[in-house]
Amino acid sequence: MTDYFTDNIEQIITRLGYECVHVGIRTDFGRMKVQILIDTLGGINVEDCELVSGHVNKFLDEHSDMPEFDKGRYYLEVSSPGIERPLYRLADYERFAGKEARIRLSELLEGRKTFTGIIQRVEGNEIILRCEGKDIHIAFEIIKGGNLLYRFENENESHKDHKRTKKRGKK
Repeated sequence: MTDYFTDNIEQIITRLGYECVHVGIRTDFGRMKVQILIDTLGGINVEDCELVSGHVNKFLDEHSDMPEFDKGRYYLEVSSPGIERPLYRLADYERFAGKEARIRLSELLEGRKTFTGIIQRVEGNEIILRCEGKDIHIAFEIIKGGNLLYRFENENESHKDHKRTKKRGKK
């Protein structure tokens, strides 16, 4: 998505009183999909998503002459980042220092592409993650994706592990 669209969508969301976690665009089954993640201190509900969706849809419809949107042939998805919030920017890692995260890399670091640990801090362009008792320095540019982890009663079970366990129990 062009900076023009991203910047304008972020401004719309901020003016409405929400945090813009992410604005992304991709092609899904031949149609353009605009995905927006919003958050606020009290959490997000359906009405919040509808409000943001209405304002962003209006903006996109007014600018549908842009080739990215093929004259209104797109769909918009507005949602909360969820309990295992994705981390997109260095500022996200800085903000959530002290929280547990899973970070996936685009290349090997110490023989691995995935690390789970506690975000210690951000230094320059690196995230320092406490993993298995030691600090791992991860260059931001090799991060493919990262997200916070939510632990259930069983402190070793993440949200995804919990969903898998519940699914197996239904069979």
